[in-house]
Amino acid sequence: MTRPKAPAPEVSLSLTQARRIAVASAGPTTTDTDTAAVLARLNAVQLDTISTLARAHQLTLAARTGTTTAHIDTTLWGTKDPIAFEYPAHALALVPLHHWPLWAFRRRTSRARSEYPTPSIRKSILDKISAQGPLTLRELRTDDEPTGWDWGPTKTAIEFLLWAGDIACTRRTGWQRQFDLPERSIPAQFLTDALSDDACVTTLLTQAGQALGVATCDDLADYLRITTTTARRLLPDTPLLATRVEGWSSSAWTHPHALPFAEQPHRPDHALFLAPFDNLIWHRPRTTRLFNFTHTLEAYKPAGRRVHGYYVCPLLAGDRLIARADFTRHHDTLAIVRTSFEPGPHPTETAQHFARACTRLQETTELHHTVIADSAAPPATVRALTYALNRTSKGNSHA
Repeated sequence: MTRPKAPAPEVSLSLTQARRIAVASAGPTTTDTDTAAVLARLNAVQLDTISTLARAHQLTLAARTGTTTAHIDTTLWGTKDPIAFEYPAHALALVPLHHWPLWAFRRRTSRARSEYPTPSIRKSILDKISAQGPLTLRELRTDDEPTGWDWGPTKTAIEFLLWAGDIACTRRTGWQRQFDLPERSIPAQFLTDALSDDACVTTLLTQAGQALGVATCDDLADYLRITTTTARRLLPDTPLLATRVEGWSSSAWTHPHALPFAEQPHRPDHALFLAPFDNLIWHRPRTTRLFNFTHTLEAYKPAGRRVHGYYVCPLLAGDRLIARADFTRHHDTLAIVRTSFEPGPHPTETAQHFARACTRLQETTELHHTVIADSAAPPATVRALTYALNRTSKGNSHA
């Protein structure tokens, strides 16, 4: 098969312009108190089990709504009508309810996989849910099955039934997913697989382009977890504009609505910590290209192999990533376990941004104090941060 020829670039951007577009499109520096609107703009928000600071989805959404992490869960699962369903859109993610039709292509693919449950297993699980109502995995498992990370027969069947759309999850209770029949949990107007695979992916590529602002084919494919071959074939059918970005070896694509952001500098004093799973930094190669910042999730590495820590949050100031911190929480205190500054801004300036971002993170997680460990950084850095933290809030101190 002949590889589609890349279109001639219609747009040329400097790296600074590309960063402005990326940050404005992903939206961590804006506030919109409507969680559903933020979710719709991002298209998917990743879920993760780690809760050393807060859940991944809570931090990602709260950074954009200006609300608390507790408020996020109340909005998602504490009201009569849910606003999202859970689906492997990127990794396992929250997806807006009205996007159900767009993932028909993945549901069809899931039904064709060898792991898709046999008719008898499907009938057993679906009959139980039909008769008893929404059930958790714990309630669906048999007594002799493994729990936790292990994928026993029931967990395997449930995951593939979820991916195939035979069951749906729109609610959690105590972090346990509740599985129900789609016809009882997804509004009827969205419950369709009518769109062709190409129609689904073309629309999703357009939406991913809007969420990212500017991105390579590889970036867009990663956002949706599709092949670059599929993305490359369908991108010319989207409204995205072929783009050349300064210093990028690969051609890129820009959403036309994002172009005005290129000329709008971000406030340098606007600083916040990004969750490790924030949409802006999902794809590590893109993060490196945009920010000259290497971000790696180290939580699942042995402690001795971690460079920056367990739950490391990059610090975004304006449109630059200027530091990172490994956070945990103890009772009502935000604890800085380890931190490091990037080359660039003066350490005093970075410390001031850091302190402001800590105050914002305290408010987001409803904690009352921030402490920094002696071993968190070289002594000069610890002193600079202690001074900045103490100036920013009386609730901050040096451990």
